[in-house]
Amino acid sequence: MAVSETHPHIGLVINPTAGLGKGEHAGKQVIREFTRYNINFTDLSGTSAIDAHAKARAASLDGLDALVVVGGDGMVNLGVNATAKTSTPLGIIAVGSGNDFARAINLPINDVRASIEVIAQALEAGSITAYDAGVVEPHLQELSPARVLRAKSPQDVRHSQSTRRWFAGTLSLGFDAAVNLQANTYSWPKGHLKYLRAVVSCLNKYKPYGYSITIEGETIEMTGTLAAISNAPYFGGGIPIAPHASLTDGKLNLMLADALSVPQIMRIFPKLYSGKHLEEPAVSTREVTEVIIGPSDRAQFPPVAMADGEVISPVPVRITVDPGVLRVLT
Repeated sequence: MAVSETHPHIGLVINPTAGLGKGEHAGKQVIREFTRYNINFTDLSGTSAIDAHAKARAASLDGLDALVVVGGDGMVNLGVNATAKTSTPLGIIAVGSGNDFARAINLPINDVRASIEVIAQALEAGSITAYDAGVVEPHLQELSPARVLRAKSPQDVRHSQSTRRWFAGTLSLGFDAAVNLQANTYSWPKGHLKYLRAVVSCLNKYKPYGYSITIEGETIEMTGTLAAISNAPYFGGGIPIAPHASLTDGKLNLMLADALSVPQIMRIFPKLYSGKHLEEPAVSTREVTEVIIGPSDRAQFPPVAMADGEVISPVPVRITVDPGVLRVLT
């Protein structure tokens, strides 16, 4: 199928390092396939992620037929923040290590030709699906001297430079965030295996975190291991951390895990792969539309918030949902 009659104009952003270097090869294949489909495009990849986002956001506001990102969940995050609340739909060519958002909406994974076929058909038919996105922004909260002392670094208590961000999948602020941050430093192995390697590394230095959590005006303080707010079911390369999360219900799924010992973590962690971690008494979940999470004096300062595999913001943060703000070619 061709789209030669419409000659759509696409903004293209490629992450050459995605999927252990697969992104560069995939990007070249995308360019060849776009030519075959008579799709006009402008390369917005830029010299850095910040530069690429600025170019993609400006082009999306001007009105592209679509913005197409080539890479993993980090590139999806860039695309979400470039196109949210614009008329420009997002096309995804998933060739990263995790590809969790593409998995959640049943897009092809690590198949460039099939991905472009989806994009070409969607452009011709005007097939666009609206999905929710999570929103995270800094929340002003006075930190006690004890909380400041528990911060790992000055960045952990510097909030003024953080900005409002959208996210597609899961935002994490606990052991899972520490694992994600550690996994991002590895070039091998692939997919969820590098997260497993990061788990082993993080267990060696693990201590529970202190949380102050406000939901619907009610604040609780707890010592915990994990805090995750999910817009989509998967994270970490296909792990169903929130199997009941929906991208179209206008809600987020909040999961909290009590302060676990290392043996408890090792017992529960394998259950994440089947979703059976939700059966554990130490794990609780609830649907939310707004949650504020900050540090508590009860234990060590939580790690920096991670979402879609990217560093987002130090705590305290306010997380909300933006219904239907993301338009995706499907």
